[in-house]
Amino acid sequence: MPPIELTAIVTPKSPEKGQRFLELFQRCVEYVEANEKDYVHRYEMHKGIKDKDGNVQYVVLEGYKDKEGLDKHMKTKPVVELLEAISKEELTETKIIMTTKGPGIAPKL
Repeated sequence: MPPIELTAIVTPKSPEKGQRFLELFQRCVEYVEANEKDYVHRYEMHKGIKDKDGNVQYVVLEGYKDKEGLDKHMKTKPVVELLEAISKEELTETKIIMTTKGPGIAPKL
């Protein structure tokens, strides 16, 4: 199976909800570092620059060895807790894009 790359554009619904999202995401980071290095090869977040209304977006970049690795990750306790909180507490609006390698321009650096 080909590797899976996931990009999520996360927009917190308020500064407080953004802080809650960051706390829960940090738990996921710690879990990945301790338990998932065999099948997670990228797990990072970039903070966007505030827009004119003062809103901040986060870009989450994840990479998995294959679909099986992604599926295992999505069932872990910290990820399940994060996803439940996003839904139940209405923390963020999130757009997820999943890709595999395809045609395009590869970086030369």
